[in-house]
Order: sequence, then structure tokens, then C-alpha cells
Amino acid sequence: MVKEATAMRLSIKPIRTCIVCRKSETPSQLLRVNCIDGVITPTQGRKSQGRGAWLHIQCGYVAIERKAFKWAFKLDEMPDVTQFKKFLSELTKD
Repeated sequence: MVKEATAMRLSIKPIRTCIVCRKSETPSQLLRVNCIDGVITPTQGRKSQGRGAWLHIQCGYVAIERKAFKWAFKLDEMPDVTQFKKFLSELTKD
């Protein structure tokens, strides 16, 4: 019976959903962002306090256009995305 219990323990990886395209992925394939004081900032090291939202990097500009952050963070107004735009532009400079 112990062997059966051990065999049943599977390595379950967490799954997150992109707030734009709604595709489910492992956290390593998505970017986590936080809304701190009304400003959208990428989360460093995948851990941060507070509510976070997950998205593909290529979905970043679409999230801004669709105002997805407003809904993901349950806000009344669109948060400031200036830092996030700068982050995206630095990623795509290559």
C-alpha cells in the first residue's frame, strides 16, 4: 500500500492563464506583473506580495490596448502602464 501511495504522488506543476489570450501555461512561460500603487510593474523572481496577473510577453501590448490590467486587478480606472511599456520596449530592442 505504501508503494501505491508513492506511485500516486505525481509532480503537479502549477498552471497559470494569460490575461490576454487565455492560454494556460506553466509560470516559467509567462510573465507575472503586479499593480502597486496604481502602477503596473513586472515581478522580479516570480514572487511578490499582493495580487498578480500573468501574461505572455508577446501579449503585453495587447493587454495595454484592451485595458486587461484594469479587469485583472479589479480596478475602477486603468493603471499606469508607463514602466511596463518601457520594460517591453527594452525586451524587444534586439
